[in-house]
Amino acid sequence: MKLPWFKRMGIFFIPASVVGWLIAISSCFYAIYVFIDIDSRSHSVSDTLINFAFNFMIIAAAYTLIAYLASHSRQR
Repeated sequence: MKLPWFKRMGIFFIPASVVGWLIAISSCFYAIYVFIDIDSRSHSVSDTLINFAFNFMIIAAAYTLIAYLASHSRQR
């Protein structure tokens, strides 16, 4: 893989190519979809936020793992 998909800026991974941007945008849209789905079934704000926090951590961990494996810092 010659072109890295992500570049590391501190503890964050910034998309550096079209594929990286597609992954970042799709993970944002998926997080929004999950939030709306949880919100439609919950009865209070705390129900929504408690259930969304766990799902958001899973989405963020998956994004970070993909970005780490496809970043320039990994290719040494």
